[in-house]
Amino acid sequence: MTDFLIPATLLVGAGVAGVLVWRKVHRVSFWLVLGFPVKALMVYGTWRAVASGCGLARRRRRFRWTFPGFPGMEG
Repeated sequence: MTDFLIPATLLVGAGVAGVLVWRKVHRVSFWLVLGFPVKALMVYGTWRAVASGCGLARRRRRFRWTFPGFPGMEG
């Protein structure tokens, strides 16, 4: 078990160091490849709670097409 642990730790450490150097040296490619997708997933994952907390959420309409100008035909 320990024979595998030391190389795995070194490999993970090298990977983290490589990502940090990449972020420092070439910010644009880091953002496009790693930064933006991670940030987009974070926003997507927390959007429902954020929208609800800000009062932006509302119940889904029963029907897709509604006529809000006509009495009795609102969704």
